[in-house]
Amino acid sequence: MWIPLTLLSAVGAAGTGLALKRTLGAGGLIASTVAYRAAGGIVLLALLVGGGLGAPLGADYAVATALVIPLEIVGTLAFSLALRAGDLSLVQPLFGLMPVTVTLGGALLLGERPTPEAFAGVALVASGVYELGLGGERGVLAPFRALARDPAGRWAGVSILAWSLTTVLHRVGIAASGPMPWAVTLALGSAVAMALVAPLLPRSLRETAEAETLKAEPPGTEPPEASRWWLWVVASGALYAVQQVGLQFALSEAPAGYVTALASTSILLAVVAGMVFLGERGAGHSRLVGGGLVTLGAAVVAMYG
Repeated sequence: MWIPLTLLSAVGAAGTGLALKRTLGAGGLIASTVAYRAAGGIVLLALLVGGGLGAPLGADYAVATALVIPLEIVGTLAFSLALRAGDLSLVQPLFGLMPVTVTLGGALLLGERPTPEAFAGVALVASGVYELGLGGERGVLAPFRALARDPAGRWAGVSILAWSLTTVLHRVGIAASGPMPWAVTLALGSAVAMALVAPLLPRSLRETAEAETLKAEPPGTEPPEASRWWLWVVASGALYAVQQVGLQFALSEAPAGYVTALASTSILLAVVAGMVFLGERGAGHSRLVGGGLVTLGAAVVAMYG
């Protein structure tokens, strides 16, 4: 059952990236990030209550929450900054590195041991990053050079590190509370925490981003009107809720490294969405080839993990 749940999460993740990209074009970064997390949390809370999916909270719940929420804030804000600075079809592919970092983290922190076939699939997923979003560059250090050069890449790197740790810690939170209560905790907890720390953040992050037109848009493209901001917030939140339902239930059934690898199929979906809906044509061939590698690696994990 974890395979269809993870694919559901992948669809939600790709959709969230696309909708959030548009949301950030019409509102301030902090306001947009808090709003979409809060909207997703409300949807998840309604599902939790309506579906009777609550569970008793275990002793480790408070500890897991205290560890995850700060990392979730860092990862979420960094992801939003990356989307505001660069192409969706560049930012999302860099997250193909997460199966490697999550697999290593799961092995070190949770004692998860992937099968040789699954490890090969994770490696194949990671190899797709060398094609995806890097403009056809070659070499072992190519992804790291891209991260160092591009502001969007640097912020994506921060988000990858933070979310790799939270993905591993999700297993602890799920065991202490159940998949749905943990998803609600992440969404609403991160929204409230970000709102509380917002006054301490630079003013540029709190101002409306209309003046900073989506940098990845073709010349002459107008950013979404502010009047449509709430529509994009609701869309982002709803898709984020879909992602979390699939992710948390999948993590309750399978190792974090396997789930993250299969969820990397969202990368190919995001690349196509960026090219089709946002007009992102740069390095299109290499991004599609890399997306195919990621998908193939994810299939190997799903079949042999």
